[in-house]
Amino acid sequence: MTQPLPPIRRLVTGHNTQGNATSPDLPPDVNSDDDLGLVETGLANTGTICRIGDFPPNSVGMVHRSITLDYIYVLEGEVTLTLDDESKTRVRKGDVVVQQGTMHGWDNETGNWARLLCVLIAARPPVVGGRELGAEVPFQI
Repeated sequence: MTQPLPPIRRLVTGHNTQGNATSPDLPPDVNSDDDLGLVETGLANTGTICRIGDFPPNSVGMVHRSITLDYIYVLEGEVTLTLDDESKTRVRKGDVVVQQGTMHGWDNETGNWARLLCVLIAARPPVVGGRELGAEVPFQI
């Protein structure tokens, strides 16, 4: 089995030595001296979240929905995007997924670690067949 990926070096800029990597509001307030990247957000908030997730070899994620527009970029390795209709799509290093509030999960079906950069932006709930869909999160982050 491969070793875990090295820690991320996170640089935050602002008007002094700190800034925002997570903003609880849209548009974000960039006048804060606080490093909001250290704030507990749960899976989603009412603003934006930027996080990096490491997925161990041969791991299975849980299918979930957040009420967000997500940009997912594969930094290392590869993962399988699983949707609630049981479709599976292999996503490799350098690929981008635009996740629009659908039920989905991330599986790592390889023997190597994978790392994803995830930017979540609060969105209006999706409406399908006249029914508003809500968040479905069977885990805590």
